[in-house]
Amino acid sequence: MNPEFLPDCSNCAALCCLALAFDADEMFGHDKPAGLPCHNLDGFSCSIHADLADRGYRGCVAFDCLGAGQRVTALFSEDWQKRPKLTAPMMEAFRQMRAVQSLHQMLLTAGALPLPDDTRAELRDRIADLEVAKTELAALARFDPAEAKRWLKSLAPLLRPAG
Repeated sequence: MNPEFLPDCSNCAALCCLALAFDADEMFGHDKPAGLPCHNLDGFSCSIHADLADRGYRGCVAFDCLGAGQRVTALFSEDWQKRPKLTAPMMEAFRQMRAVQSLHQMLLTAGALPLPDDTRAELRDRIADLEVAKTELAALARFDPAEAKRWLKSLAPLLRPAG
């Protein structure tokens, strides 16, 4: 896997444990609304991390932030635990960054297609736009994932066999 998309929990403010909502079922051991920290959170670490699956939290094991957590944490000078007013902005940035990371993966995959030169140039421009969104909060807030998805869908004819 591309290291660009690997989560680094040691450099994250436990954003998945805060921002995500889940319902008690076979994947999660309790109900948790978005915006409230998981009751298993101890600082920025999971107190049951080594036993998540055995304790009924297979959904946590399966979740992959694609590296969004550490990227968002780096964009803020403080964290939501020290400054509770940052909770909502960090959660929103986490949601946006995860979409950016997912789109970045898709755009890199599209690079393997036999693209015409003008389309390949546009692909490079789109990847460059994503890189800016990953390093500036204002650019992240302005980024429109729907438009990028529409552009990706426009590549579908290139996937059909000729003839």
